[in-house]
Amino acid sequence: MTVFFTTLKRIFKQPLNWAFLLLFPFLCYGMLSISTNDYTTDNIAASPMRFGIVDNDNTAVSNALANQLGLRYTIDKIDEADISAVLIDQFVPWILVIREGFEADVLDKNTEFTTLESYSLTLTDVSELARITTENITRALMILGTNDEEALQTWAEASQVEIRTAAVGDNWDILAQWISMFGFISIYTAYFVIKTLLDDKRLGMPERVGVLPLTSRKFLMQGTLAAFLATEITVLLTLAVLWLVLGAIPNVLLMFLLLSLFNLFSVSLVLSITSIAKNLGSASVSMTMIATLSAMLGGLFWPLEIVPEIMQRVAWFTPGYWFGTGLRNIREITFEGFVIPMLFLFGFTVVTLLIGGFKKVQKMDDDN
Repeated sequence: MTVFFTTLKRIFKQPLNWAFLLLFPFLCYGMLSISTNDYTTDNIAASPMRFGIVDNDNTAVSNALANQLGLRYTIDKIDEADISAVLIDQFVPWILVIREGFEADVLDKNTEFTTLESYSLTLTDVSELARITTENITRALMILGTNDEEALQTWAEASQVEIRTAAVGDNWDILAQWISMFGFISIYTAYFVIKTLLDDKRLGMPERVGVLPLTSRKFLMQGTLAAFLATEITVLLTLAVLWLVLGAIPNVLLMFLLLSLFNLFSVSLVLSITSIAKNLGSASVSMTMIATLSAMLGGLFWPLEIVPEIMQRVAWFTPGYWFGTGLRNIREITFEGFVIPMLFLFGFTVVTLLIGGFKKVQKMDDDN
């Protein structure tokens, strides 16, 4: 394992390698921090329309209003300080703020609704519907609250809807799109890390292998393994960032396997490119073209829903597509949504690893 440890030392001695190993985790932290705005979501079965609610009154009457809205729509409970962020990120189109004194207003039949405020970036049919629904429910509460407290209590108990704090869970598709950039950056990271192996000829490595009891194949395996394990630092740091920002990672073990598999694909792809290319310059150009084109076609830069259908079909032939698909479906594991993408990604990895390994060994044997 002398070659393995020597290659690791050579990799870690290069400051540029560390820059790329740490690039995505830092980028990921920044993007996710902006995307999540420190709030999380949960799946709530209700109408496709989603509204936010801030309950500063926190009384039986305000809870009854929230529950009645929850029977009709999906309601996310948010902090008042997050109103701007939630509206700007368009997670909900309309937010209701229940001020202190709402219960007193209902009991006093204050139809001015002075303790109800609503916020929306634009006035739409959805926000207008929410406002009208809220006022109608409040009027009904005024009748029940002043005439029959027992009826109010019965209604409140019969309409209990679990309203959870707004969070990132239901916005996983948006976050997965950000995280899928790992696929593009990991190829560049693998290139700069495995470029250490490109110096083998200049440093006389083929001649050394020829006089050592070590075949070219074993030499290459140890060097590739060292490059793969070095780039796994990015995977582990990315998982740590996800845990830090999101508070939890859906299926953390499968997330680790998915990121590691694409990381291995990146190493094998770079190995193939550098083995086939005639020199470092052509390898760099080829790697840039292939990585960028694969990321664009595979949907790592933007959602595939915005491109023509023919381009969506072409994406099936790119590893980035299967990586992104597995990432989006990692919360609920299914054979079609996660296992098949993993199998395709594994197939891409095996093919590129075999091509790169064969060509590299052939070159080393020729040099000897």
